[in-house]
Amino acid sequence: MTLNETLEEIHSRENYKIIELDDKILKVAQTIQFPELHDRLILATAKWLDVPIISSDGDFHDVEGINAIWK
Repeated sequence: MTLNETLEEIHSRENYKIIELDDKILKVAQTIQFPELHDRLILATAKWLDVPIISSDGDFHDVEGINAIWK
């Protein structure tokens, strides 16, 4: 699947939403201790939105304020 096809799929479904990476999420990311920047941004977005995160990364379970629902 191409990136354009992926974006079309996301926009065609009600249960997906693209969230802009803004200064609010970046400020939350600064408070998260996690080695990889991209993971820290994902975790910060979930924390800022107050939503659980679906990930098989076991280290996500150790991040304060994160509800990881897959092991």
